[in-house]
Amino acid sequence: MDRQDLAIYRYLSPDGVARFWAGRRVLDPRITPREIGERVGISESAVRVRLQRLTHRGFLRDRTVVPNPALFGRSVFVVDLPVRQSGEVNRILRDLALVDGVVFTRDVMDEEERKIQTFFVAEDLAGAGRLSALLGRLTSGSPQLAPRPYHLPRCDGALSPLDWKVLACVHRVADATFAHIAGSVGISQKTAARVYNRLIDSGACWWTHGPASEEFPLALVLVSLEDASDLDRVLGWIRTEGHPWIPVARDGFGADPESSGKVLPGLAPADLPTVLERFLRGLAGVEGVAGIRRTFPLGSVIYSSWFSDRVAQQLHTLS
Repeated sequence: MDRQDLAIYRYLSPDGVARFWAGRRVLDPRITPREIGERVGISESAVRVRLQRLTHRGFLRDRTVVPNPALFGRSVFVVDLPVRQSGEVNRILRDLALVDGVVFTRDVMDEEERKIQTFFVAEDLAGAGRLSALLGRLTSGSPQLAPRPYHLPRCDGALSPLDWKVLACVHRVADATFAHIAGSVGISQKTAARVYNRLIDSGACWWTHGPASEEFPLALVLVSLEDASDLDRVLGWIRTEGHPWIPVARDGFGADPESSGKVLPGLAPADLPTVLERFLRGLAGVEGVAGIRRTFPLGSVIYSSWFSDRVAQQLHTLS
């Protein structure tokens, strides 16, 4: 990926500011090639060509819609399953599919330590602890796992029956057009567009990369700050002295926005080691940076059955 590719990739996020769901970036389904071109400074046709190339390379192969677990009265937690032997990864990923509540996993190399980050839903911390104990049995010699709460975006208000029907439609077909939604639900395209936008703006669901896409070769960079007041200084360095085409998230990697100054995640090109190392060395020298940690993705799995079942149950209740 060159600088223009990365710039285009950055503006697939809302306003070009990345937000993450389980390590995958949240995408803006409403952004158009024309808008991206205006922000990047190239033509709409050039954006389309580069988007096609990114799709061909696997970065944008498909998308998926994640309903906000808060709609179902659930919170999200994450545990790290240590990988003792590379040969056990596939078995662990298959076994996780049998655990009700597991919704996503990422196989990562984190500063030379390989682990499977496992994201799951639970009613409360006690329930998360019980499920973590079960998950710990999937790896040999795994220590007792402590679940970490994963902050969810706000979800404003309850959904109407029509909201649920449209949500169910886009959950099945993430790239559904307004015409498709209108025909599936039995409403006008104007109404479909209004409900579609309301779902996004309320935080009821979000779009992210689907199971056939991977953010290779991008490394997730976690920057620990000495104090929340240092956030603007670090962001300013990245935008002026660093690489402004690297997407940066202000809201934290699963952290509460109130503590977003403590950890600052972003994506950097792992296939350009010289660029990456130069960027990290410069970042380490910025006042207020307490530490830097890199995570390299090796693969991921989406377990969508929990969401699909809950959406189907909601529709059944409404019928």
